[in-house]
Amino acid sequence: MFLSHDVDQIHDRELFRVLADLNHVRRIWTQGEKGDVALALRRVARALVAPKPAEKDFGTILEIEARHGFRSTFFVLHDPYWSRNGPRYRLTCPEIRRIADLVRGAGCEIGLHGGYLRFNQADGYRESRAALRDALGVDAVGIRNHFLRFSGAETWAAQEAAGFRYDATFGWADQLGPRDGQRLPFVPAGRSILELPLTVMDVTLFRNLGLAGEAALDAAWRAIEPVVQAGGLVTLLWHNNYFNEPEYRDWQWTYERLLERLAALKPWCATGVEIENHWRAVAENSALDAPQASV
Repeated sequence: MFLSHDVDQIHDRELFRVLADLNHVRRIWTQGEKGDVALALRRVARALVAPKPAEKDFGTILEIEARHGFRSTFFVLHDPYWSRNGPRYRLTCPEIRRIADLVRGAGCEIGLHGGYLRFNQADGYRESRAALRDALGVDAVGIRNHFLRFSGAETWAAQEAAGFRYDATFGWADQLGPRDGQRLPFVPAGRSILELPLTVMDVTLFRNLGLAGEAALDAAWRAIEPVVQAGGLVTLLWHNNYFNEPEYRDWQWTYERLLERLAALKPWCATGVEIENHWRAVAENSALDAPQASV
């Protein structure tokens, strides 16, 4: 089992986030977007008056996972700060450094969340890896692209050229369940990078499919169950900024219930790099054990 989190934003009182929340309220009123106006406005007021500490959501995630002895991987976003789809923090800010220490102290992994403007650019990916190394002391071996941006062989080639050993982008934003039915990690034909396919993402459930409560939990489990029955890799993606938020309480509640159900199955839950190391070790041993052709 692979638990993961994309770290797109960490600050409560941040210009783009406050504007996005106000735009969310506008869309609820004018476009019928799913949401709670009162709770959304309360979040804006809290952000302006008494912002939530940046580390709080990460502490909550780690506590939820630790109940079951689980550990996870956090993909940290690097791209130009002022870009439209960029991160809402800088790697040099003290909060992200404290978060990194908290995550690593819990035995979890930090990977790279590939920037929107660096998509499929090997040099851009290398620059991002170097930025993580310089700012946080992290030598990232895993990547997931922002917004699950993916174009097949071109994506894998750029990631490999930048030195990544595994990718976790392979999934659909508008569909639950493994992309192309891929329930196991796999090395794409002609490539060396290991792909860890996605099973369920929070945004898919609650925003793109518009589910809530028990309906969201049931839909997520229906996507997970075939993977479990096939002995595959269950990969969950939950964003940090939807924890400790009254408007998004279903998002956190569903994550907790899914982990409870999965824990009852006694799975091996590991970070991305641990899964990658294990998978390659098994493949190598299998190759050594295979009958050798006579010369």
